[in-house]
Amino acid sequence: MREAAVDQVIAIDHLPTLPAVAIEAIRLMEGEPANFDSIADLLKNDQVLTGRILHYANSAFVGFQRKVVSISQAIALLGFSTVRSIVLSISIFDFFAERFARQRAGVVNFWLHSIGVAVAAEILAKKLGFAEPDEAYVAGLLHDMGKFVAFLQQPEKFERVCQELELQAGVGSEQSLPLDLERGILGTTHVELGKRVAEQWGFPESLARVLWLHHQPTVEAILPGNEHLPALIRFADLLCVTHNVGTSYFLAATPHSQDHFHFALENMVLLNRFSAADIEAVMDEVHGRVQEVASVLGIWDEETYRKLVGAANITLGSMSMKAEASMVELVETNRALAATCDMVRQLHAGLPLAEAARIVITAARRAFNVNRCLCMFRHEAVQAFVGQLAEDDGFHEIQVPLHMAEMRRYARQAEVSDIESEAMQCLERTAGGLGKGADLEAGVRTMVSGSKFLAAFFMADTSGRRGRDPILGELILDFQDAVDLRSEGMAVLSRNFESLVLAAGNAIERLLLFEDLTGQAAEMAENSRKMEENQRQLFHAHRLATVGRLAAGAAHEINNPLTIISLNTQILSRTLRKMENVDDLNSRLKVITDQEERISKIIQELMGFARPAEPKFCQVGLAEIVGKVVKVIGDRVPMARIRLDNRIAVDLPLVMVDPLQMEQVFMNLLINANHAMPDGGTITLEAAPRNGFLEVRVADTGQGIDPRNLPKIFDPFFTTKKEGEGTGLGLAVCHSIVEHNGGAMRVTSELGKGTTFYVVLPVDKGSRLRAMKEDLKQQDVVEVPERRSKERYRILVIDDERILNDMLQDGLRGAGFEVDGAYDGVEGIGQLRFKQYHVVLLDIRMPRKDGLEVLRFIKEEFPDIQVIIVTGLASKQEIKDTVKKGAFACLKKPFMFEKVLETINNALAARHGDQ
Repeated sequence: MREAAVDQVIAIDHLPTLPAVAIEAIRLMEGEPANFDSIADLLKNDQVLTGRILHYANSAFVGFQRKVVSISQAIALLGFSTVRSIVLSISIFDFFAERFARQRAGVVNFWLHSIGVAVAAEILAKKLGFAEPDEAYVAGLLHDMGKFVAFLQQPEKFERVCQELELQAGVGSEQSLPLDLERGILGTTHVELGKRVAEQWGFPESLARVLWLHHQPTVEAILPGNEHLPALIRFADLLCVTHNVGTSYFLAATPHSQDHFHFALENMVLLNRFSAADIEAVMDEVHGRVQEVASVLGIWDEETYRKLVGAANITLGSMSMKAEASMVELVETNRALAATCDMVRQLHAGLPLAEAARIVITAARRAFNVNRCLCMFRHEAVQAFVGQLAEDDGFHEIQVPLHMAEMRRYARQAEVSDIESEAMQCLERTAGGLGKGADLEAGVRTMVSGSKFLAAFFMADTSGRRGRDPILGELILDFQDAVDLRSEGMAVLSRNFESLVLAAGNAIERLLLFEDLTGQAAEMAENSRKMEENQRQLFHAHRLATVGRLAAGAAHEINNPLTIISLNTQILSRTLRKMENVDDLNSRLKVITDQEERISKIIQELMGFARPAEPKFCQVGLAEIVGKVVKVIGDRVPMARIRLDNRIAVDLPLVMVDPLQMEQVFMNLLINANHAMPDGGTITLEAAPRNGFLEVRVADTGQGIDPRNLPKIFDPFFTTKKEGEGTGLGLAVCHSIVEHNGGAMRVTSELGKGTTFYVVLPVDKGSRLRAMKEDLKQQDVVEVPERRSKERYRILVIDDERILNDMLQDGLRGAGFEVDGAYDGVEGIGQLRFKQYHVVLLDIRMPRKDGLEVLRFIKEEFPDIQVIIVTGLASKQEIKDTVKKGAFACLKKPFMFEKVLETINNALAARHGDQ
């Protein structure tokens, strides 16, 4: 593709042939032996060329004291390489000068540049250890041969390239690189043309590669060898372009912009470890050598060359100022980056937010040389932004409410500094913008002209779980004086500030994420623990059920043979009573009888555990149950050395349990406590409401239970008593009874200090309503509203809370009304269809049909009926809806009965048009 483009630009077959003397000089680069005779033969047929070499040999540049009269003397004096270089320079310059007579000034400047590159390449080759520095000279002289060819065959297009370069230099811009301009205008570049021409003219491979690759970037030091010759020529070319040794294009005077060449030269100098002094020495030698060769060619113009070098010095001075400014920016950026890196290293997981704010502030103060600085982060647990404010006197903790209304109130009521006020105002503006769909990517706010504050927000990933509240925190710097937004340093400041904010934001988001994950892990651990406990309880219940089934079967099978044994012992006993001298047999028979009774008792306990009787629930006071047990405990076990401290109050909420079964439980617990204190002690009974239950505590000061035995304490057949002193079923039966009564049972113990059993029983939820009912019965009967006629008012109460419904009916009947009750919406509609009612008391939340449906039915079918809503769970909106839909009034539970009667009276008055 590239070769085709080259062929479209130039006609290879129509290229002129270089002079024979130039071709022969180039051929000598291929390594063929060369001597004085070969050079003399090269020059003997060209008297003009011979004359120029002799003129140079006798010039002041050489300084030979005796006159040189023959070419052999000149070669001996100047050296083979020098003579060959002069031959090549003169022959090629003369060859092209004839063809560019109209552009002579541009050609001269271009050739000065080529000579400069040749000389610089030779000097650099010597310094870098190349074996044949003169080959570098030839390569430098011919490296831009592609430009000559392009100008020769496409003069108009190449002239446009030169004009574009002059235009860019004139406006001080560098919109396009020269190679890009060439490709845009010519369709190819001078390096591609050079490669093609080198092949056509039969140049050595090393020289052809120079013409093709001398603009390739270099990323490593130049090593000696022909394979590195293109990089060497690039180094020399960069030196001559940046120092205006001629012009690298056919420009009459004005050099084109060279910023990119300066940048490339800086890299080349660093890679090859050249100092500024080294470069200066090289260029001093280059300037002298260029003058020598140009004088031989007859093209030296001191004034023109001085102008070019002067322009180069101006450019170098400008570049030096830019470099100095860049160095200042680099120092500032390095300081900011160092502070940012240290900050990120310190912002580790688990760090308190206030400490994290201190670290960010320290980094910001170090990076931007500010004193006052504020940083705060979102803390969901306390619903506030928490952080630090750094001032002259140190750090101060701050806390700003999360919600805007509270933040405004805080700003009005508290004494806040100007930087805190700025922080809250920025938060409010930014939160408002985000609410309207604004996107605050990096979080840095644009500074307002005349402001001394620079603010930024730490933003969360909006696609994550914090998408609704993306502002993680805020950082504000106080520059004391207003910042000039037009200054060049502002761009550097903004860039460095944004980098620090982004790094801090990412670190803080990770820190907050770690906190979230830690909390979730703790929650998962707690859930796992609860799940394990539930599984244990489920397994325990399953095991107890299995044991219960086995016990029931075993008891049934044992009862039959036990009955036979019992009957036979009874027969034997009656028989032995008729005989004499059988005391020994009677005593043995008594042992059998006692053991039979013991087995019978065990079987009864087994049956009680396996098939507990269904509880007969009723409302009962705990003090009453425990009081009965306390009265008779002395009949079961000796209590002489035991102090019983009963602290159970009589005014506790009633419990819904089977009182006889619960008496059995507390009797068993008191007996066990007694057995645990053979040397005496104290049994304490306490109870307190807790989360809708009543928790009873039975504590003793006995021996305690071994921690290894606590998990098995409610297992059937497990006992800590000696063999024969217990069956191990007592606590298992108690546990089963409590669970069947809707409660729970647990135990704690400490060896040597005692044991505490906790019995949790369900509270009777209707006890409060019944208490209200009793209060109503004791109140004076309220006067019935004055009859508007002889009719008797009839009221329908529709409420699914049966106790409340019944209580309202009783109270209203006592007030002189006829009252019916319905316990859901469907039943209420049925009542309305068959009886006439004046007022309906209607609940909203009910099964089958809710109150709103019933209200709609009443207003459609019986619009004269007054409906009074009685509700405890309805929302405000639902209450408003009931009034809109025709309800007379709405009473919120709980309510005073007098209020009910007053509302009914008003409803009846409204029915008759009195209100």
